[in-house]
Amino acid sequence: MKLPKSIKIKFTQNKTNAFIIFKFSQQTMSNTPSVLRSFLKAEIVKIRKTRNVIIGIFLAMFVFCYGFFLVAFFQKWSDSEDRLSFFSKSLPTLSFLFVYLGFAFGLLSWIAYIKNQKFIHALQQLNDDDLDIYQQYSRRLVRIFSAIAPYLFCENEILFFPFIGNKQIPISQIHRIETKIIRNYRGPNSYRIYFYNEFNKIYQVTMNQKGAFDFLQEQLRKENPTIVVVARNH
Repeated sequence: MKLPKSIKIKFTQNKTNAFIIFKFSQQTMSNTPSVLRSFLKAEIVKIRKTRNVIIGIFLAMFVFCYGFFLVAFFQKWSDSEDRLSFFSKSLPTLSFLFVYLGFAFGLLSWIAYIKNQKFIHALQQLNDDDLDIYQQYSRRLVRIFSAIAPYLFCENEILFFPFIGNKQIPISQIHRIETKIIRNYRGPNSYRIYFYNEFNKIYQVTMNQKGAFDFLQEQLRKENPTIVVVARNH
């Protein structure tokens, strides 16, 4: 028995409406506070793992560098006729190298730890809306591991994380941005954005992923539709 055409159309419309409602509810569920907080916990765990790997690399470099000098010392010591005298003369140099290399790699490890802690603390302070923005940002990246983002949107401000310290810029102060692609012929391109207030440049940030570069511009336009974007070389 064939159904009337009006019933078929109504059935098709109901299926379409049900699909739209399902997709909307699925998207809403993905942005609920509990889901966002679960994402935050997982992200922090990944960032800490990356931090530990970086610190481990610094420690391995310290062991390698100091071990290189120890091997060279041992070879000279083995060939020396007066080993005791050679050892007493070499001990201050070995001690200095241990302290110098230990301080250098220890400082790098400490900076990596502090910088990661500052970023993690900033992530934990995000409200649900800003955390949702960060989740959208992370989906735009091509990444093997989680690392410190070059910026965060936080309560009408942008937070930046340079090598030392951090920088906060209210979005309302940004009147113009200029974008630049730095073409590295021996490696991947870098992407730089210059921020200007009404009169002067106030900051610049460089990033290595085009996804982060594009997302920053798109989100700034959402937050401040009147912002002027100038492309320098693209």
